[in-house]
Amino acid sequence: MDEFKRFFLRGLAAVLPTLLTIAVFLWAYRLVDTYLGQHITRGMLSVMCLLGEPSAVDAEEDSLKYGDPLDRWIETGPWAGIRDTAEHNIITSNALGSRDELVRARAEEARSHALWRIAFRKYKLGLVGFLIAIIVVYFVGLFLASFIGRTTLRLVERTVSRMPLVGAIYPNIKQVTDFLFSESKLEFSGVVAVPYPRKGIWSIGLLTGHPMKAIKDQTEVDLVTVFIPSSPAPVTGYTITVDRSEMLVLDISIDEALRFIISAGVVKPDTKLLNEPTLGKQSPLVGDAKTKKEET
Repeated sequence: MDEFKRFFLRGLAAVLPTLLTIAVFLWAYRLVDTYLGQHITRGMLSVMCLLGEPSAVDAEEDSLKYGDPLDRWIETGPWAGIRDTAEHNIITSNALGSRDELVRARAEEARSHALWRIAFRKYKLGLVGFLIAIIVVYFVGLFLASFIGRTTLRLVERTVSRMPLVGAIYPNIKQVTDFLFSESKLEFSGVVAVPYPRKGIWSIGLLTGHPMKAIKDQTEVDLVTVFIPSSPAPVTGYTITVDRSEMLVLDISIDEALRFIISAGVVKPDTKLLNEPTLGKQSPLVGDAKTKKEET
């Protein structure tokens, strides 16, 4: 049983990243298609109906093959034993031969609409609506990159933020989307060790920048800001402000530090303490950081 559990967890760890990646892409596809693509497809369908019936569709055969199935089967005729569909009923409706012109016109309109629905399903034309939605989103982004677009967006956001109830939800959602899709990436200056949550306990942190001005103005201590990732999920953690002199600069890459944190300390990089950081270009934030050995 223990061996089964061990190999099952190992296999799950191997396939889970791929499955989650596929799930994210499917979720994004459904989101765009549901709220944009399908509406564009319906608009295309309405336009096509004005052009008449599609010639590349076999009315009865394709309507039974690609139509919306009903909970009944055809009992007579050449299609006996085949499940009936809503489109087949519309296409073969007796109303098409009605003497009432209004009834006949509506039946012919419904027939044309049903045939175009079949054509869209048969030739996968619904994907065209999705592709158009992607192009629309692209041009929206292109417009918002201009001065007029940015000004328009600010006016819209200001108006939406003042709406009752909506104004309490929209700003929070916008903060999340801005964080996820922001073009400015979060960059760290290096890997450090700081005495956190108390002296005598050293935590691995990522040097992020200078402290808040409100803190800096009220102390004469040389402070820096450090992000302390949580283990085993480093996407969450704590942001702290510490004295530069109490910080130890580690000669390891950010990837090595994250692997150490994710593995709860099992994967240990080859580390040593430095006077100056050697992670790419020198950072002005850690210039005079002292090691424990130098302080003594």
